[in-house]
Amino acid sequence: MTPAAPPTVVKVLDDAVRRLREAGVPDPRRDAAALMAQVLGTDRGGVAARKPDPLEQKEASRFAELIASRARRTPLQYLAGRAGFFDLEFAVSPDVLIPRPETEALVQAVLDAGLPETARVADLGTGSGCIAVALAVARPRWTITASDSSPAALSVAATNADRHQATGRIRFVESDFARPPASWEGAFDAVVSNPPYIAEAEWRGLDPEVRDHEPKGALVPGATGEEAYAAIAPAAFRTLVAGGLLALELGWTSERAVRALVAEAGFREVAVRPDFQGISRVLTARR
Repeated sequence: MTPAAPPTVVKVLDDAVRRLREAGVPDPRRDAAALMAQVLGTDRGGVAARKPDPLEQKEASRFAELIASRARRTPLQYLAGRAGFFDLEFAVSPDVLIPRPETEALVQAVLDAGLPETARVADLGTGSGCIAVALAVARPRWTITASDSSPAALSVAATNADRHQATGRIRFVESDFARPPASWEGAFDAVVSNPPYIAEAEWRGLDPEVRDHEPKGALVPGATGEEAYAAIAPAAFRTLVAGGLLALELGWTSERAVRALVAEAGFREVAVRPDFQGISRVLTARR
């Protein structure tokens, strides 16, 4: 009996799209093509060119594993092990939050702030290190201190610093952003943070990709979503030089509460800028 011919790329792709659609994945055709590109070591154009080709058993098995994970709503970025941010590529794992395009506005706000040429910047809750690394790449003479309470996250961040030749200019510190070391008092020209800001009740209604796979501690600070801001504002005030910059990413309903918290901590010149969707996304203030 003649062995059955291996299925073609297009046949395997069509089956995968149906499976992802049944699982409720928002864009099954895009994701199936991205995962096939990963297996074949090509891009989506290369996948299109190979659609009539047979898919080898090893490739088919690997693709089936990836599709099964995506059907369980594992984020595409975790399956690829990477995510784009600020025109750079970052390693990501389930130990860190996936960088969002909205956070690019936070990086840009710090770059636009007119900091000294040799500024000292603290990134509180660095996660993947995307903010710290993006700043270090854009401003080679700045020195960055990036803190996180998660050793696993700091390991990912260090990998990303090495990937972008920024290791010597970023110091990684295991620390709770609410309780920075005493040696940090008055030590920084800027403090930047994308803290957890999703309320517990809101988190329960998030998409499965976020709720079930991204680290909850990087998303939810407590019942109201304002707890991290309340801790960061006074801590940042102590660590900044006079006139130093505080830059915070905002949740979509956070602006009013955060304005009050930073004012109470002693900051002035409070300003807010929107993201690309017009949502108030970044708050800056001066010590």
